[in-house]
Amino acid sequence: MDFIEQIEKLDRLRAQGAISDAEFDTAKRKMLSEDETQISDGTIHGIEAKTWCTIMHLSQLLTFSGVGIIAPIIMWLLGNDKSVLVRRHGNRMMNWIVSSLIYATISLILCFVFVGIPLILIVGLLTIIFPIIAAVKSNDGQVWTYPLTFKFFAED
Repeated sequence: MDFIEQIEKLDRLRAQGAISDAEFDTAKRKMLSEDETQISDGTIHGIEAKTWCTIMHLSQLLTFSGVGIIAPIIMWLLGNDKSVLVRRHGNRMMNWIVSSLIYATISLILCFVFVGIPLILIVGLLTIIFPIIAAVKSNDGQVWTYPLTFKFFAED
């Protein structure tokens, strides 16, 4: 019995008076939370969601090869609608990617007055350190918010 059939059955029971409105709402919420758990614990293209998230974070390390911005975005887009966990990790990762691009741009502009040189080095180090920390936390089952990020995507 699929999700819609279960809701329709509950609605019929409520209409017949077999269950109350409160019981209907409780059962519906329970079914919705079970459905979200199934989605977030599933697989994305044959890879466990937690592993997908770990690889997604580590794929940012390809930044210096030019693939680093493309690979995590593609992984995020492929898994975003298939897993709540991928969406949560991906939104945080995307916030960091956009924020780091902003920091790098500002640092490059400031290089003309020599203040940006140490800043660009710091941004470069953080683009290595933060994805590694996020990947380790992801592998441990934690959702980690990158520090120093602007919130462009919702982090629920």
